[in-house]
Amino acid sequence: MSLLQFFIIVSAVVFIFLGIDLYKRKKANALHFVIFLSGGAAIILFAFNNQLLNDFWKFFGIARGADLIVYASLIILFYFYFELLNQHTKDKFNLTRLVSQLAINETLNTSKDKISSYKNQTSKDDFIFNIRIYNEGAVIGKTIDEVIAAGFHKILLVNDGSSDNTLEVLTQKQSQYSDKLILIASHTINRGGWAANQTGYNFIKKYGELLNIKRFVGFDADGQMNVQDMETFIKTMHKHPTDMYLGSRFLEGSKVEAMPTARKVILRISKLVTRIFYGSRVSDPHNGYRVISLPALRKINLTADGMHYANELNEQIQRNRIKYVEVPVHIRYTDYSLWKGQKNSNGIKLWIEMIYKKIFFR
Repeated sequence: MSLLQFFIIVSAVVFIFLGIDLYKRKKANALHFVIFLSGGAAIILFAFNNQLLNDFWKFFGIARGADLIVYASLIILFYFYFELLNQHTKDKFNLTRLVSQLAINETLNTSKDKISSYKNQTSKDDFIFNIRIYNEGAVIGKTIDEVIAAGFHKILLVNDGSSDNTLEVLTQKQSQYSDKLILIASHTINRGGWAANQTGYNFIKKYGELLNIKRFVGFDADGQMNVQDMETFIKTMHKHPTDMYLGSRFLEGSKVEAMPTARKVILRISKLVTRIFYGSRVSDPHNGYRVISLPALRKINLTADGMHYANELNEQIQRNRIKYVEVPVHIRYTDYSLWKGQKNSNGIKLWIEMIYKKIFFR
């Protein structure tokens, strides 16, 4: 027996015992166990007799059995890679759900009396702003001031495990506007852009009646969005009543300040990719400025932790036949928002994630 044969046989035995261990710990199903067992046994058998390997595969028209081992190994490698990736993704989702639910419960426990006692003052109290925040201590105070000054008095602030002074600023603003309904939901650890939105969506879906609201408003913390666009949203609601209103940077009447050319190209490509994969004809699929009715919000069930949630949202719109109208908005790009927000390179990662979630994730 050669040294190579010895190492192959030892590796095959380890492979078999790994499969047995995974099956016992319920980390693998029966199919996985059979693959581990039969694959390991075949490797041991053919390691002792190389000619037997060649004779066996000649029966199937393959000249050299070693070639098939290479091909089969690649297939098995990719199979287990995606199995592990799927399990890792599911674990991430489960962790996000746990962190999100803890934040929702804590928010309700600390704010239930204030929520119950708050009485709507104007029609703008039918709206609640959902603002996701991560290390935005430098700008979030101004954003809250702008929303309150525009007459909107209900805000859900989702602090996604910030490590700067964000929570201190949020608490200060909550005290400053004590007569308004400002709620703070804090994640114990950072979970990503959609994870924060997930907490806001789920809190409002579950307690919409308690909050006495009719519509959800998606709004950014970094100062890119203009709260005055809500007047356009409201006018559009009166003119075209429907379930959902989506902000767009690419409609007549929209205004975009200082958008980099590379960002324009990426957004145009994203629009094309979204149309191909989801059949969505939304002109600006990654615009987070949205106004959604409570019944429509309850039809949406997204899972992504990162910015892929926007693609899932477009898929949910198509799947649930949610009617929508697009609304022109004003977006202002600043040095801060470009530094803090999505990097252009993340567009490629976003497309890869979309393809993986659409084709391989189960």
